[in-house]
Amino acid sequence: MDNNRGGPQATAEEHEIELMKQQLVPSMSEDIEKALRRFNVSAGGEACTIFRVPEAIGGGIAKACRPRIVSIGPYHHGESQLEMLQGHKWRYLHNMLGRTQQHGIRLENLIHVVAPKEKMIRQCYSESTDNFSGPDLVRMMVLDGCFIIEFLRQLGGVVPTLNGPLLYNISVKTCVMQDLLRLENQVPYFVLEDLFEATNVLGGTLSLADLIFKFFSCNLKGPDNVKERRMKRKGEHLLDEFRLSLIPWDKQDNQVDNNSSFAVIRSASELRQVGIGFKQREASTFLDIKFGRTRRKIGIPKITVDDNNFNWILPNMVAFEQCHGRENDYHVTAYAMFMGCLIRTINDVQLLRDCKVISNHGMSNEEFARLFDDIRKAAPFELVKESYLASQFAMINKFLRYEQAYRFWGKYLKVFCGNLLTLASMIQTVYALLQYYHSK
Repeated sequence: MDNNRGGPQATAEEHEIELMKQQLVPSMSEDIEKALRRFNVSAGGEACTIFRVPEAIGGGIAKACRPRIVSIGPYHHGESQLEMLQGHKWRYLHNMLGRTQQHGIRLENLIHVVAPKEKMIRQCYSESTDNFSGPDLVRMMVLDGCFIIEFLRQLGGVVPTLNGPLLYNISVKTCVMQDLLRLENQVPYFVLEDLFEATNVLGGTLSLADLIFKFFSCNLKGPDNVKERRMKRKGEHLLDEFRLSLIPWDKQDNQVDNNSSFAVIRSASELRQVGIGFKQREASTFLDIKFGRTRRKIGIPKITVDDNNFNWILPNMVAFEQCHGRENDYHVTAYAMFMGCLIRTINDVQLLRDCKVISNHGMSNEEFARLFDDIRKAAPFELVKESYLASQFAMINKFLRYEQAYRFWGKYLKVFCGNLLTLASMIQTVYALLQYYHSK
C-alpha cells in the first residue's frame, strides 16, 4: 500500500530530475569549457608570471594594474581606448628595421627569434591566450617587444628620437612609461632579451639592463648599486626587474623564527604617545626601514607622492607578489603592510609629513591613507613574517612590551614608594610624640 501511495509522486519527481539533468548537463559542461579556455593550464605554476589581477585583491589595486594609453601583450590588446598609440608601434618597428637591415637583420629574423618560444610565452600568462593563433601571438610579441626596446633606446639616447608625441609630449611620455610597468601590460623578459640581442647592431656599451635601469630612474629613485643587486636574480618582466632592484638583499636573513612574538604594530599616532618618534632616513631604496631602539626612532626613507610614481607603482608590485605567490618573496607587500599599520587615519599621515617622511604633491591625506588601507586589507599579515621587515616588526613589538611593563611596574613602584614615605612619616610622628611624653 505504501508503494502504491508513493509511486505516482516518486515517478513525477524522477521525471523532473531527469529533465533538470538534461537541461543542466550541457550548459554546465559548456561553462566548464569556457572557464578552461579562459584560464591557462599553467596558471599557478612556476612559469606563470604575468597576471590578470582579480578585483578581490582590491579595486584600487586592480585598476592601477591596467594600462591607460598603450597596450602591451595580450590582456588589453585591441581595446578601443588604447588604439591611439598602436600606429606608433609600427613607426618604431620601421625605424628599428631601417638600422638593422643594413646589417642583414630583417623582419623575418626577428620572427625567427620569437616563434620557437611560442609555448613558453603562452605559459607566462595566467589567462589563456588561445584566442590568439600562433602567428598572431608571435606578431604581437615582435611588435610590442621591439616597441619597448626602441622606446628604451630613444629614452637612453642610444638612437635618435622619432618626431611624435611619445618623447616630446611630457604627458604622453609619462603615461607610456607608467604603462610599461603595469602588471597586466607585460611581455616575458626573455622576449625582450632575445629581440635586443638580435637588433643590437650598433654595439655600444649599454646593455638592455642598463637601458632598463635608466628608464627606471625616470619613474622612481632606485638604488645606486643596481648592477650588483641585479646579479642576485633576473626579473620575469619589466615590472619584476624594477621590483627586484629595490629589495634590500642584505637584509634577507631578517626573518623571525616561529617562537618569536609577532603582531601588527600600532599606528604612528599611538607609537608617538609611547615615546617612539619618526625621522627621514637616507637609504638607497625606499623599502629600507629601520627602527633604532636606542634613540626610539623609526627611520623611513622619504616617500614622494605624485601621479608620476609612488601611488601607482606600489600597487603593481604588491599585486605581482600576491598573484605570483613565490615563497619568501613578499618584500614590497611587507613594506606596504608596515606603512599601512602606521597610517590608519589622516592624523597619522600628517604626523609623518611633519617628520619629513612624506612629501605629498599629488594626493590628499585621505587619499594617501586609503592607498595603504587598501593594500593592508588585501594581503594576509602572515606574509610579513617571511619578509625582510620581519625583524623590524618584532623589535618594535618587543620594545612596546618592555615599555608597557616598565610603565606598569613603574606606576605601582611609585605608589609603593609613596606609601612607604607616608608610613615613614607616620612612624617619625609617633616617635616624636613618644619622645615628648617620655620627657615629661
